[in-house]
Amino acid sequence: MTLLKRFSTLQWLAIGVALQSLAATNLPATEPSPNRITRTVQAIRNAQPAVVNIEGTKPANPTSNYREAQQVNGMGAGVIVHPEGYILTNQHVVQDVGRIEVTLHNGRQLRARLLARDAGTDLALIKVESRPLPVIPLGTSSDLMLGEPVIAIGNPFGYRHTVTEGIISALHRNIPVNGVQEYPDLIQTDASINPGNSGGPLLNADGLMIGLNAAVRIGAQGIGFAIPVDKALDVTAQMVRNLRDTRQDRLSATTVYQQGDAHVQVTSSRMPQVKVGDKIVRLDGHPLQHHLQLELALLESGDSEALELEILRDQETVAIRLPVGTQSKSQIRLTSTSTPAERVSQVLGMRLQPIDPAMVRSVDDSYKGGMRVLSVSRGGPADRAQIRPGDILVGLLEWQTPNWDDLEWILDSDELSEAGSAKFHIIRGKDVFWGTLDL
Repeated sequence: MTLLKRFSTLQWLAIGVALQSLAATNLPATEPSPNRITRTVQAIRNAQPAVVNIEGTKPANPTSNYREAQQVNGMGAGVIVHPEGYILTNQHVVQDVGRIEVTLHNGRQLRARLLARDAGTDLALIKVESRPLPVIPLGTSSDLMLGEPVIAIGNPFGYRHTVTEGIISALHRNIPVNGVQEYPDLIQTDASINPGNSGGPLLNADGLMIGLNAAVRIGAQGIGFAIPVDKALDVTAQMVRNLRDTRQDRLSATTVYQQGDAHVQVTSSRMPQVKVGDKIVRLDGHPLQHHLQLELALLESGDSEALELEILRDQETVAIRLPVGTQSKSQIRLTSTSTPAERVSQVLGMRLQPIDPAMVRSVDDSYKGGMRVLSVSRGGPADRAQIRPGDILVGLLEWQTPNWDDLEWILDSDELSEAGSAKFHIIRGKDVFWGTLDL
């Protein structure tokens, strides 16, 4: 016989309330009312997945002895400009950083490598190995208006994905950064921008990136600056082009900006079916807005036989196949010469000669030896890194460079062939310094 317990009315009421509470916890979350989903909220939702956090450790004084330099944590933001993991940020965010750590919007952490940078505009391109990633929606800075609303996203003081709102306060500002250099033609905004916002996007009311946050005025409130997106993308496209072997290119293009519009236009062609002035409207079936997208597609082409392009000419669309090469400039540089001395000259931009190890140990006995710099190629990686004749190269990447055998092993390493930059150690006089070679 089954025994049933008799409950009182109050007990039944209590059970009912408990069951309702349990059911409520399992109900799906409801979308806020439409009145709350403003244009600002929607703009942030569209752009935020493509904004990343960037962190790394760098010396407080990069010119000091590398053993005694105080290490500080650098931080900033970046925007994903290609689904294969290409990220645009500021040079000062990643400059002299030994290990670049990127945190995606979903919390996933990845290591990035520096591909290219441009000191004159404070721009840098880094890459993570993850695909496909969301891409920042692109606008244009050709039609900006004083007073129009803007949104800044970044990581000020480490507070990830902080959002602020303001207006465009001024255009075409030239901001001095030291006694000999200035950043020209910046956007000024009163949207709160603080240390850590660098490299994050400045959005318009539609959620399109119209600038890359770059600088703040120390000691002032409501004065921040961003690089116009048109300029940032043009410079980045040229940096990507410099990473490729362009000798096999069948055509080249540029972005033409008009009031509120941007399109890709052919500037030279070695293909009979493509003419100078043609508009490239689609790439592999996707709309093409900026020639940076074309340059990145060419860089990523690898073993692809061709890219599919749609050309617009006289209101008619023509489909063509664009043959592509398979080697980047870095791969060619590492395989085009034979002797270690020739390879060092071509890859690093300097001529070296082994020296007596005792001369190195007299300065720092932790090194086994080194290679004296005899000359530096003007405009090459060593020249850009301010290496001078007479310096002694004692380390490259994570390894010492006491002789040709060790240096050749480094040149053959996957780390160097895949890197866009390489950390180096040199002895100058009685001090040890370190820096970064852009390859």
